[in-house]
Amino acid sequence: MSGTPVSTFIEELAGFAASASSEPHREAIGLQLADSAIALLAGAASAEGQAVRRFVADTDGGPLAACASLAATMRLTEVDDIHRSSAVTPSAIVLPAALTLRMSFAREAAPSRFADALFVGEELSIRLALALGGVSLLTRGGWPSYMVAPFGAAATAGRLLGLTPERMRHALALAAAQTPPPIGRATGQRPGRWLLFGQAVRAGCVAALAAADGIDGDVALLNDAWLGRIGGEAANAAWLARKDSDAPARESISVKPHCAAKQALAAVHGLQALLADGLDPAAIEAVEVRVPSAYAAMLDREPPEAGRLASLVSVRGQLALTALQPASLDDVARDGLRWTADLADFAARVRVTADPSLDGLYPAKWPARVSVRAGARTHELTVADSAGDPALRFGMDELAGKATRMLGAHPAADLVDTARRAATEPAQLDALCARFWHDLPGS
Repeated sequence: MSGTPVSTFIEELAGFAASASSEPHREAIGLQLADSAIALLAGAASAEGQAVRRFVADTDGGPLAACASLAATMRLTEVDDIHRSSAVTPSAIVLPAALTLRMSFAREAAPSRFADALFVGEELSIRLALALGGVSLLTRGGWPSYMVAPFGAAATAGRLLGLTPERMRHALALAAAQTPPPIGRATGQRPGRWLLFGQAVRAGCVAALAAADGIDGDVALLNDAWLGRIGGEAANAAWLARKDSDAPARESISVKPHCAAKQALAAVHGLQALLADGLDPAAIEAVEVRVPSAYAAMLDREPPEAGRLASLVSVRGQLALTALQPASLDDVARDGLRWTADLADFAARVRVTADPSLDGLYPAKWPARVSVRAGARTHELTVADSAGDPALRFGMDELAGKATRMLGAHPAADLVDTARRAATEPAQLDALCARFWHDLPGS
């Protein structure tokens, strides 16, 4: 771990959050907003998303209820974007915070400020997660997105509020003080992780609003000792010292092409490629999926029929759907998914193993080596980057295809293009906010 004190780094982070420009990234942010709109709409249409929204509306009477509701329903979809090295899902942190502040406390904020708020929030979310150990937090029971949600949301909300660097320091300090501990495993038909995530994003918005009102935080909190207590030996303060001129983390964000844990998507991509090359699903006798040691056990922890979340994580279940029922890969709700005998039989033919030879690619890439035995032949493919990763980046055509697959004839499907233009066009930003105004109590 770095021995460099970081108590002064909060000054640099606050200065970045209060002033950094997203102008060079506006087109990419537009695509990010389009992708995020898909997740927001798909999550809101699911039974689990509607249940979370009802609960939040019944128990939170303030305008920040929208933030908690939107963040929870967006994150539960598992179709929102992700940054691999940090394991942070940044848009689910920053967009609910930005929408809520724009709908309630910063209604005149221009698209440029909205885009700037998204940019600085995602950058600080990812930087803090990397400083705490990044993906290594997962192996110790941590959930990086949840842990940095208050910090990233505070930066986003603070920028929309127009906080000065001085007041941004206190917003970030108050948010850092609310960094949550590990939450344990997600269990049950309605796991609490999504609700907790939404509340963590809400907490960051509260921190920014409190700082705007003159409430102070401990600006010396963000130091090596604090990082070490949370991140352990993997903590690295150097990530908090990055300069504005460094390549922004947003350039390494991946879009998810299907509803799945990111760790499973390379295997899905590999089997899809083999099937597209002429492999007959009916001829498949056995599949071996080799992945980095860090997440092999996770991908085979529970049977896919154990629940919605299990179906998104189990690589055996995901490959069964890929081969036999590919449309279900894009079913966010999974309400109508039935694990038929054919699906169960295919899933039983899949074996997941740790492959140390792939460990060197992780965490910059989350690879898989897929070997399929069919008759007398074995077909093998190693996938380092899957569709939607920066090496295979999605443009608007690919996002439109994702929207069609996941939203179908959804009455608000045209919001995807509205969202794409919201970072540059005032009328489109107003329309995007208006679509989610109903998440505010009393609206």
